[in-house]
Amino acid sequence: MVATYPHLTELLEEASQRLPAVSRRRMFGCDALFANDTIYALVWKTGRIGLRFPEATAFEELMGRPGSDPWMAGPKTMSHWVLVPESFHDETEELTRWVRRAHALALANAGAPKTPARKKTAKKEARPAAKKATTRGRVSGGARRAPSPGKA
Repeated sequence: MVATYPHLTELLEEASQRLPAVSRRRMFGCDALFANDTIYALVWKTGRIGLRFPEATAFEELMGRPGSDPWMAGPKTMSHWVLVPESFHDETEELTRWVRRAHALALANAGAPKTPARKKTAKKEARPAAKKATTRGRVSGGARRAPSPGKA
């Protein structure tokens, strides 16, 4: 069962009051807030508030604050995400300031085209030409195959 933290969700919603185009839904099994369908905040499963900062300046500034941590989903560090200091749970003005900044960046990026994930392609192994030539048209045991119907 996934833990929920309704008091933290309420803090995020209060910090997002009167901001345009805000919606709430579940993402990654957590309560999350979106600006024009671009995620900008969530309550992570460990009871921490996470904010997304695609801009390096804002990200680095918040990461420099004592108590800030990168968002880790298992062994993977989620880029652009900061788990805010837990002190922000009581410092609602500070939380609101950072939530509004994350929201503004989400709105700015909402219309930007999304870069599709790069597909990993397996390298095809080259078959040795000699093997290909010796097995063409033969069945095991060295016998020749009958020609396909319609082929002479």
